[in-house]
Amino acid sequence: MQTTNNSALPSYDLAGELPNLSEAKVLPADLTSEYWTPEKEGEFKLCFFQEIKNSTYTDEKTGETIELPCAVILEQKSNGVLSTVRNGSKRLVASLEDAIHSGKISTGTPLKIEYVGKQKNATNAFQSDRWSVKPLIIG
Repeated sequence: MQTTNNSALPSYDLAGELPNLSEAKVLPADLTSEYWTPEKEGEFKLCFFQEIKNSTYTDEKTGETIELPCAVILEQKSNGVLSTVRNGSKRLVASLEDAIHSGKISTGTPLKIEYVGKQKNATNAFQSDRWSVKPLIIG
């Protein structure tokens, strides 16, 4: 027997009668997520914006566990399959948060997110990732 939950996907009462999964249709979406660390300028993702969400990471140098706000997107591959991708770049997250607060994007907005490269920080000797975030018009 199918039950309703807060997700868009159906769930079933495991104590009740269950459907035959060999007859089920596999959706073109992978629910696992990967962390995107672009390696070269010009890399991009065609995606649907999902949310900004904290992810827990362990710092490899210190062993400390930290909470990192990440942009969560659904990348659409050329074959139409969707995969969940995260990125915690402060500049990318800040750009997306600004776009959310100004009403320019919301959950489901199609975007092209492109890695532009590194830029020297004005306040210290480090470099930060730079991004281009452009809305996509369908049709």
